[in-house]
Amino acid sequence: MFKIQKRIIYAIEAVLDIALNAGVNPVQNVAIAKRQGIPKRYLEQTLQILVKNNILVASRGPRGGYRLAKERRKIKILDIIKPVTKGKEVNDLYKSKISKIIIQPMIQKFLEESMVYLDKISVEDVYTQYKQKNKDSNNKKVDFVI
Repeated sequence: MFKIQKRIIYAIEAVLDIALNAGVNPVQNVAIAKRQGIPKRYLEQTLQILVKNNILVASRGPRGGYRLAKERRKIKILDIIKPVTKGKEVNDLYKSKISKIIIQPMIQKFLEESMVYLDKISVEDVYTQYKQKNKDSNNKKVDFVI
C-alpha cells in the first residue's frame, strides 16, 4: 500500500470543507482546522500554496478567510494535489540496476495512471458524493416524548 502524504489529504480536505461551508463570508482557517482536525500550522501553509496556485482566494480582516477561486466543477482533485507536492520527487530512491530498469518505470506508470484518474474527478463530483452519503446523518431529527 502506498503512503499518501498528509499534506495531500489536508489540501483536499480543506478545499472540500471550503466548498461545503461556503456562504456569505469566507471560510476561516480556524474553522477548517477544527472541523477537519488539521494542525493549524500545516493548514495555513497548505492554504497559502493553494492561493498561489489559483485554487483558493484569500481575504484578510476579522471576517477574512478562504473561498474557491473557481466553480467547484472546474477544480479537479489533481489541481489540488499538484501544487502541494511540487518538488517532492523520489527518484533518488532508485539506486540499484533493478530499481532503475524495472521498479522505477513500473511506479512511474502507476503514478501517471493515478494522475489521469484524479484529473477526471472534480470538487463538484466529490461535493455531490459527500452530500449524498451524508444526507441521512444531517436529516436525523430528534423526537422528544414526555
